[in-house]
Amino acid sequence: MSRAATTTRPTAPVAAPVARGPRRAIGRRAAYGLGLLPASAGVMMAVAVSGPAGGVDAARRHLACGGPVPPLRDRVRGARVMVHGLLGAVFGLLFWWLAGMALLATARGPFYGFVVAGPYDDAWGGPSLVGAWAAHAWAWVAVLGVLALVWWGLAALHVRLTEAVLGHGRRPWVLPVAGVVVLAAVLLVVGWVRQI
Repeated sequence: MSRAATTTRPTAPVAAPVARGPRRAIGRRAAYGLGLLPASAGVMMAVAVSGPAGGVDAARRHLACGGPVPPLRDRVRGARVMVHGLLGAVFGLLFWWLAGMALLATARGPFYGFVVAGPYDDAWGGPSLVGAWAAHAWAWVAVLGVLALVWWGLAALHVRLTEAVLGHGRRPWVLPVAGVVVLAAVLLVVGWVRQI
């Protein structure tokens, strides 16, 4: 027996699994929220071009951006897919508004002295620039914390909404809560615009 016949081929090393840390989850949720408006427009366009199945496929692709995809049905009525797209567009506008609020809070938080010229007699932490800057920087940290929690909750609610409208999961609380969120978002944005 030859030596070549008795040797075995070396096995290829097994690749280590990709680490999924909190930074990756935060990035996925941020991308999910900012991509919801164009994705919802894509869902409605897909329904118009290729029918409800195309809309479900577009929704499935966007859900994959945010994490695990809930089981969606292949056959859904076109009206349900369009309602899902419209609700997603409102949620997407809310995500973009929240991103704008985060940018505004950043401009008026750690960069307070550059954005607002003195005197700082009536400012939080005034009358000195250092006190006003410190007070606004701490307020910025609190605002970003609240915005992050709202962002995370809205992304999770939209996934549950997609599951309820296009999938198999039927949680009775999802549609009323989504309706209240949409109504509150519209009233909040309208009130905020009128204040400006």
